[in-house]
Amino acid sequence: MTLPSVQIHGAEYLSLKSLAKVVGNPPILARTRGTVRIQLGSSSLVLTVGSQKVRVGKSVVVLSESPRRFGGGIIVPLELLPIALGARYGENYVNWDPETRVARIGERAYSVRLLRVRAYPDHTRVVVEETRPHDFVLREDGASGRVVLELKRGIVSPSIRSSQVPDGLVASIEIQQLDNDSRITIHGAERRLRSKVFALERPDRIVIDLFPREGPERSSRQAETVTKTTPERADKLKPVARGVESTEPSDLLLSRQFVKTVVIDPGHGGRDSGAIGQSGAKEKDIVLDIGIRLRQLIEENLGMKVIMTRTEDVFVPLENRTMIANRHRADFFISLHVNAAPRSRAVGFETYFLSREPSDRGARASAVRENTALNLEGVGQDAQRGLKTVLWDLAQTFYVRESSELAELLLNELGQNLKVDNRGVKSAPFFVLIGAAMPSVLVEVAFITNPEEEQKLEQETYRQRVALALLNGIAKFKTRYEKRVGSMSAPSPVVR
Repeated sequence: MTLPSVQIHGAEYLSLKSLAKVVGNPPILARTRGTVRIQLGSSSLVLTVGSQKVRVGKSVVVLSESPRRFGGGIIVPLELLPIALGARYGENYVNWDPETRVARIGERAYSVRLLRVRAYPDHTRVVVEETRPHDFVLREDGASGRVVLELKRGIVSPSIRSSQVPDGLVASIEIQQLDNDSRITIHGAERRLRSKVFALERPDRIVIDLFPREGPERSSRQAETVTKTTPERADKLKPVARGVESTEPSDLLLSRQFVKTVVIDPGHGGRDSGAIGQSGAKEKDIVLDIGIRLRQLIEENLGMKVIMTRTEDVFVPLENRTMIANRHRADFFISLHVNAAPRSRAVGFETYFLSREPSDRGARASAVRENTALNLEGVGQDAQRGLKTVLWDLAQTFYVRESSELAELLLNELGQNLKVDNRGVKSAPFFVLIGAAMPSVLVEVAFITNPEEEQKLEQETYRQRVALALLNGIAKFKTRYEKRVGSMSAPSPVVR
């Protein structure tokens, strides 16, 4: 079934009638003006024209755009299509490809729903997320340098495809569905790989850490083949996982003596416009301009290497942004955003560092809004909840202190230079920060929904002032961080 769509201000919509048609039930207009309800099997979907919040069953999903009236009917953002299909047919049966914009309803539920790859300075981590535990076998093929994971009775979501992984250690990952079993083959980049594997729960997942075989040998002998069955996962594997992850920050710290590289991440981009002001200014354009200005200032004044996650109007998945930072072994990561609020009077700036739970209601709202790009990436709601847990496991909580300090320094400089309301340092579970192996912060430089602040953001001189304020904060953090890291890198028996 092909569904017609329309583009409005860079966002793609389809008609509410089309959405209702694919889920098999007509929309029902509620007594409340502009509110519509669609039955989705045993669940339901309730949306309101002009509101980004959509209730799906007992959950509330925040869309990147609101449903709106168009051509005598109601249109809804395209991202609502996989959400509605997942609620109607079950998320484990629906495969949504955001690139081709094709949704497939499978005859059997898949049990492997996500494959995530993250590059760290000394290793690459592959996470296989499951909808249920699997018995599995992991083999290291020493002759070929490959690592092969076989999942018994594992059905791979068609959205998971073989892919290239140009991170210098892993070359590619090959996915094969073998009747009722599945196989994931990890190919090394012109060198053999050694691996550590463990399983975790809530959500169920298998984690494989990959190292170059020519590196230090493991402290204890491990068999070339690791076989695990379901009952052993909780009893034997989980404690190993905790031990492996707790050693990473110290290794990273000892190897870093100078602050050399910063990653600037202009939020959103491409089909993800971010927040839009009343006069039409888009968050994605404003933060890209500030990011490019900041890059030039850092290079000219601090002599640091600056890596941009994007330098043009393109969509970059949230996970890829910190992956870029990890791949370049950046010393810290700054994600630039512009704030938005239902009330146009909201004004000021605020900075964030990562935490598992938001520090207040405003932080929760910001996190929900900035995380909506996951909907555009085709990540379902259950997967998002699981993703949060998975990626938190990967987050370097070691860097919370530094991230908090960087957030405070940037905030102080913004306050001193811009003379606008300082809304404080906050913390929230931003997906774009999770997984960064370095101090990382998110900056909301103003409220684009406030007409006065939107007007300022449209001025080049104001954006330059924002960039200068951020430069001052970065310079102060660089000085403090170098002293701290340098002193901790001095000969010392233990670094904790």
